[in-house]
Amino acid sequence: MNKILTIILVGLFVTACSVKEPRISLGKKCTLKDDKVVYSYLWLYDKQVGLPADKEACEQIAND
Repeated sequence: MNKILTIILVGLFVTACSVKEPRISLGKKCTLKDDKVVYSYLWLYDKQVGLPADKEACEQIAND
């Protein structure tokens, strides 16, 4: 079981290597995509393009 989990985690990190200048951002940030608010606590992004998410977009999540 540990080997399978390790392979999956390594696979996720290898797929993130396709970005030329990768950066990691921690903390809840949100972005709008097709009239929906998408959020995550871990963002992998290209330094040259910039992070498409910010904390202000999280305010648009509907509170139930």
